[in-house]
Amino acid sequence: MKLLSSGRRGEVYLVEENWKIYAIKKAKDETKKGSIQREIAILKYLKWKVDFVPQILNYGEDWFKYEFLPGETLSKIKLNLNQLKEVYKILVDYAYKLDLLNVEHWELSRPTKNIIVNFPTVYIIDFERWNLMNKNFKNLKWIAQFLLWKQIISKQELKFENPKNFKEFLTKKIEKIK
Repeated sequence: MKLLSSGRRGEVYLVEENWKIYAIKKAKDETKKGSIQREIAILKYLKWKVDFVPQILNYGEDWFKYEFLPGETLSKIKLNLNQLKEVYKILVDYAYKLDLLNVEHWELSRPTKNIIVNFPTVYIIDFERWNLMNKNFKNLKWIAQFLLWKQIISKQELKFENPKNFKEFLTKKIEKIK
């Protein structure tokens, strides 16, 4: 096993079995097992609903295994402007889909570390801190905050009334990036 990354709650290792590469996420210590169990629960819930999250193959009390997601984090990958615009539009779509499922991913306002891109494929990872919500469309709001930080939209444009219209508005703003 080779350490791929380490965060506050867990560590991700790469392992090769039968000529395939897998990732194993383990709790950093005994006190972090709960966050691993929470992540397992939401990934199992999302398994048949979306295709942009890790698909768990096996798990235990303080770990889970999934097929390795090739690519780089959004903070490290080099994309041209058209590719970046496409990734941003995909993120808006994914946020909307998670919102429809009432699953809040608490890190989408800063997606640079929790998004894996192997263009044109995009994944959302690190569901350690998720929450079930009651249709507040928080993920879409988080992505809008990110787009505000990137100066793609303005503070005045953060008017959020109808989620579907807001999703379409964000997509159009992304298309206009020069």
